[in-house]
This record gives sequence, C-alpha cells and structure tokens, in this order.
Amino acid sequence: MALKDVVEGIENRVDHLLHHEQADPAEQRQPVLEAIDRVADQWKNNRDGENHDWWSESDGLVAFSPTLSNGAPLTIDGVTTNFIPADRFPDYLASMRHEVESGTFDAEIHGGLTGSGNVSGLATVPLTRSRDGEVGPSEGAPDHDGLSDRIQDR
Repeated sequence: MALKDVVEGIENRVDHLLHHEQADPAEQRQPVLEAIDRVADQWKNNRDGENHDWWSESDGLVAFSPTLSNGAPLTIDGVTTNFIPADRFPDYLASMRHEVESGTFDAEIHGGLTGSGNVSGLATVPLTRSRDGEVGPSEGAPDHDGLSDRIQDR
C-alpha cells in the first residue's frame, strides 16, 4: 500500500467524522429497549424451551449477555456477561430499562453500533439492598409500566 493510499484513507475518515451527522441517541436506544421488553416476556412466559439470545439460567443465576442489533456486545460495568440471582432478574431488567432510557448506556450503544474502540464500557445497572436485605432495584429507578410486576406474575 502506497503512502498516498494511506493518506487518502485518513483524509476520507476525517472527512466522514467531520461531516457525518451524529445518530439520535433516542433512536439508538429503541432497539435495546425493545430487546429488554422481549427478554422480560421470555422470562415470564417461556423460561423453559427455546434458546434465549441474551440470557441463560442455571443454578439460581442468570447469565445475562446483551447484544446490539449488529451483534456487538453491550458492555455493562466493564463486562459482557453479568450474573444476576434468578429471583432478582425481573428487578434487574426494570433497572436496566431505566438506565437505558435515561441515557446511561448511550456511549456504549453508540460505540457498539459504530465499531468505535473508544467505549468506556462502565455503564452500570444498579441493584441496591431492599428493606429485607435482599438486593433490589436502585432507588429512584422507576418500574416502567409495572415491568417488574408483570415479569414476576408467572
């Protein structure tokens, strides 16, 4: 590859970065929110049976490995697979939905969809201690449309 080709490639990339419209974060969040709702429905209605693309359950734990529409992993707290107690998974999904809606995962979603290597991957889905000492949804994280209750009514 000639130096001219390298310089031309760099110029094209810089031009693309300078003149390319930024994607709307709300539009990029929507498929993730829809996938969270799909996972919640799977958890409630079809835990046994088909393979689930974002999660698997074993020995009271859920291995949760969300991916974006292009197949890129959605990093949560620096890792691609999180382990959640199965009885707390509905609360975790409700909390994750809140965090995605509030924009906490915007950098991770955008970076994963654009192939950016500059993604922190440090967005979290907090679970705090509930009154009885059990881990529960983060304080202030609303239960959108009763998502947690709908999942647990199985």
